Amino acid sequence: MLNLTKNVSSADNQQETPFNRGILRDYTLNTFRVTSKSLVILLSLLYTDGCVSPHGVSSWRLYFSNKSLVAINLFIDCLVKVFHVPSSRINVKMRDQQIYAATLTSKEIGEYLTQNFGTFRTLRFENGTFPKTHLPVQELIDADFASIFLKVAFSMDGCVKFYPVIAKDGRRWFERCISISCHHPRLRRDYCRLLSSVGVDSINIEKDQVVKIRKKDNLVKYAERIRFIDGLVVTHNSKLWCGVDKNEVLDKMIQSYKNR
Repeated sequence: MLNLTKNVSSADNQQETPFNRGILRDYTLNTFRVTSKSLVILLSLLYTDGCVSPHGVSSWRLYFSNKSLVAINLFIDCLVKVFHVPSSRINVKMRDQQIYAATLTSKEIGEYLTQNFGTFRTLRFENGTFPKTHLPVQELIDADFASIFLKVAFSMDGCVKFYPVIAKDGRRWFERCISISCHHPRLRRDYCRLLSSVGVDSINIEKDQVVKIRKKDNLVKYAERIRFIDGLVVTHNSKLWCGVDKNEVLDKMIQSYKNR
C-alpha cells in the first residue's frame, strides 16, 4: 500500500472553486504562476517522467511513471496540495519491469497546466521536429525556485557518476560527473540557464543529448545548493552504486576530493 502524505492545505490566499470530487483552486491570477513550491515540484516531475495529454473529447490526463515509490508519492502529494484533489482520484498501477504509473484525469487541471505552461512533451515528432516545449526559466529564477526545480529534475532524469578508471597506459583517476539526459535541445539550454543562475557551470553536449556538470568547484556547488531528493537510489545502470541513495554517492564523490 502506498504511504500517501496527508492532504495539507497550502498557506496562501488563492480562491478555491468546487468541482466534481475535489477542489480546483482559481489560479488565473498572474501573481501565482510558480510561487508555490509544490507546483514547482509538480512541473519538474511532469517535464521529466510525466506528461499532460488529451483524454477523450475535452478532458486531460496527467501521467507520471517511475520505479521509485518515493517519486510516485511525491507526485501524488503535489497534486493533493496544489489542487486539493482527493488522493483516491489518482490511480496507481504497476507496469512492466517494476515501474509504477500514476494517472489523474481532469479537464480543469489539464487546462490550467497547458494554458499556463504549454506542452510537457519532450520527445521529437515522427517528422523529426520537436514540440515547442520550454521551461519557465525566468519565473523560476525570479521566484528563487531554480534549485528545487533542478533537484527534482536531476533526481528523475539525472545521474551521479563516481568510479575509478584505469587507462590502457596504466594511468588511474576517478570519473566524477553529474548529468541529466534530455532529448529536447531547448530544454537542455534551459537546464544550463537554471544551473548558471545558482552558480553551477555546465556543458550542453548535443551529440549525447545530455547536460553535464564537471570539475570540483561545480560539483561542490551542486552538492551544496541543489542535491537530489532524499530516498531516491541509483538504478541498475550503475553496477558499483546500484541501490545506494544518490545523495550518499554525491557526498562520497565530494569527500574523495578531500582525501587526495
